[in-house]
Amino acid sequence: MTKFGLAGLGYLGKIHLKLLKEIDSIELVGIYDIDQKLTQELADHYGIKAFYQLSDLIAACDAIDVVTPSQTHFAVASECIKKGKHVFIEKPVTPTVEEALQLQSLAKEAGVKIQVGHVERFNPAYISGKTFINTPQYIEIERLALYNPRGTDVSVTLDLMIHDLDLLLDLVKSNVKKISANGVTIISKTVDVANAKVEFENGCVANITANRISQHNVRNITAFQGDNTININLLDKTTQVIRYKNASKDTTNVVYKPGFGLPDKEVVIEHPIILPTNAIKEELMAFHNSIITGKKPVVSIDDAIEVLRLAYSIDEKILHQISK
Repeated sequence: MTKFGLAGLGYLGKIHLKLLKEIDSIELVGIYDIDQKLTQELADHYGIKAFYQLSDLIAACDAIDVVTPSQTHFAVASECIKKGKHVFIEKPVTPTVEEALQLQSLAKEAGVKIQVGHVERFNPAYISGKTFINTPQYIEIERLALYNPRGTDVSVTLDLMIHDLDLLLDLVKSNVKKISANGVTIISKTVDVANAKVEFENGCVANITANRISQHNVRNITAFQGDNTININLLDKTTQVIRYKNASKDTTNVVYKPGFGLPDKEVVIEHPIILPTNAIKEELMAFHNSIITGKKPVVSIDDAIEVLRLAYSIDEKILHQISK
């Protein structure tokens, strides 16, 4: 059984704690947070050991789940890796690309795994919808959220859009050719609303919007390719596949009449069955599986670095636009 430790007991850390206790193949040996009182309270509640020094927790484990504030990710993760421990790191992997590259190098030298917490990869609607997306030509992504001061120390690109940039790079297996972006600061000191257009070398184009001052929550992906469209609702966890085919005479489906001598098209809609799962629990189990099998993590440090690079490139475009 793999011995896990949990570092960081904030809002998300508490969720990780509960879920780690539910995974039978993992032995959660202890928890650590700079708030010693909180650490002891949660240790007592869950019947596990409280650690008051990070180094002691690292020494007792095979792998560490790092859910500390993002500005501490590099310091905590690098200490774990240097001790030969596998590391799960919440997103964003580090505040800078340079730090992420250092972690990549350290992990390679130590021969350990790093998985990054881009949890939407494990959203059951995304997993279902992804199977239908093979040659996307245009992708529309929208993420709207009610205002929450947590996370506003960074731009909405690094706070929210980064989830969708990870999914985008997972769907489009091509190098980025061109980026254009704009955004606006409304409530916080950083950009609250952002839109980016990303063009890839294979011809695919993506339009991504992130808004953290919306009046309602939306998390949608729509991919257009050939004769079908795939809609993925990450919030409601539903997937819709819309196919367009030459209309039959007796069809009861909606029919589009394009004219200009083109054949009528009927619309066939499929709703794949999606089994309910807990995405955070799934990502933690996938991380454990990469450790015991030796396989590359589902969301690797390499993936996280490319996402971080893209996010910062978008922010640079936005800041340039704002400064005009």
